[in-house]
Amino acid sequence: MAEYRRRKNCGASRLRFAALALALTSPQAFADTFQEKWMGRIARPPADDQEASVYWQGEWDARGKRFKANEVSCAHRTEAFGTIFVVTNLENGKKIRCPVQDRGPYARGRVLDFSLGAARQIGCDGLCRVTVRRAGYE
Repeated sequence: MAEYRRRKNCGASRLRFAALALALTSPQAFADTFQEKWMGRIARPPADDQEASVYWQGEWDARGKRFKANEVSCAHRTEAFGTIFVVTNLENGKKIRCPVQDRGPYARGRVLDFSLGAARQIGCDGLCRVTVRRAGYE
């Protein structure tokens, strides 16, 4: 059998190389305002003139809690639960503050799903064109 020789500090050099590669390939993101620093991440760009829909069926939401259709809430694909959006209906100009409490919409081209209570307050019946901003960034 051939004798196996182990190099000294081989693991440390691999770790340094991996850290350098990660630093060089990661995208640069800078927070300019206090609010961006406090939130801990750069805000996503707002959604202008997007389509939103209404949903009311289902007993449970994605958090595992009972879905209450008459309360003000919305569903978003990726935002964290509890994120509050300021949504403006472009047809009538009404605004609403709506927390994310579910996942969806699953239809292509839509940015939000409103609960029935939120849709009534904003004046949306079925589909509507909206502008979406995260609260504090509007």
